[in-house]
Amino acid sequence: MRKHTIIEHHQFKQILQYRPAVTSEEDRNTIKMTMLRSIIHAIGEKWARMKDETKSALEYLCFLSIERGFVYAGSKHVSERYDIDSSTVRRYIAFLEKKGVIKRLWRSSTKHNGRGKAVIFLTAHPYFEKYYYFFFLHEQAHAQTHAQAEIVENDRNIETSDEQKESVPYITPDFNYKKGNNHLNVNHSSNKGTFVKFVSKEVNRIVAHIFDAETLKKAWDRVTLAFKKAVKVFGNVFSNDDRKKVAIATFVSLKHYFMQRRGKMLADEICALAYSIAHKQFGQMKRERQPEIVETVEQKPVRTEALPDWFDSYIQSFNAYCENIKKEQEEKVTQDEIEELRKRLAQYA
Repeated sequence: MRKHTIIEHHQFKQILQYRPAVTSEEDRNTIKMTMLRSIIHAIGEKWARMKDETKSALEYLCFLSIERGFVYAGSKHVSERYDIDSSTVRRYIAFLEKKGVIKRLWRSSTKHNGRGKAVIFLTAHPYFEKYYYFFFLHEQAHAQTHAQAEIVENDRNIETSDEQKESVPYITPDFNYKKGNNHLNVNHSSNKGTFVKFVSKEVNRIVAHIFDAETLKKAWDRVTLAFKKAVKVFGNVFSNDDRKKVAIATFVSLKHYFMQRRGKMLADEICALAYSIAHKQFGQMKRERQPEIVETVEQKPVRTEALPDWFDSYIQSFNAYCENIKKEQEEKVTQDEIEELRKRLAQYA
């Protein structure tokens, strides 16, 4: 049993003492429906064909998680409440965990040195960010370290000669996982995390314990692709130091987005975001170094033709005609008629 999957007694008591996320009935219903919609979205079209008892059981898990974002009711309790098989509850919990809708840890057992009942955390709850930093970020780092420690142990070549014993062990890459990419080597201590060759040390430190080696290498390649395209479009105005600065800024932003999304980002999503950020960074850097010169276009003089002699007299006669029309309109209503109209209106006032 890996210890990093265990919630100690004092940790469990601590999260039980968290203040409820919401108190009003309207807010409680909002959070419940948010978590339930995440479950329905993960299940997809199959939700419409599920039994009502199974739907109610999953909704019950959301109901129990409203206040603090986790539930520790066992599958037996939930199944007996809605008269369904406990294996059905366990199957759907495992499916939702695979889809990233929930995360599971286990309470420390009081009867033996192992794990007890499961604690289910719903990732759509507002409190999950706290739990992610408190439990799962450490779990991810520990899992990476544990896996690499196993690789070192399995690949260590033990010889009887003193020279071989004193040499540093060579770590054979896992070709099934890394697909033959020997850039993805991990050969250092647990507090350093994943280190990828040909990726700058600063970038490796930024995303240590967050991205796996394959994702980090792919994201770095996208930054390199953005660098090459920027050189092709803008010319040789960028150096390798510029690429390093942009890469550092890009991975800082990626780390921020990854934490904001609570770790729910696919590798393709991370790579696409890395290229987009780097591309914009190179464009901004180019504009700062070579501001665009706005050329003032000299306006050509407008050609004016000589007007005929009769044009001035025509304009004068036209203006006089307009004045006459205006006067005639004003003279149609006499002052006496206006006074008479006022008297009539006064009667209705």
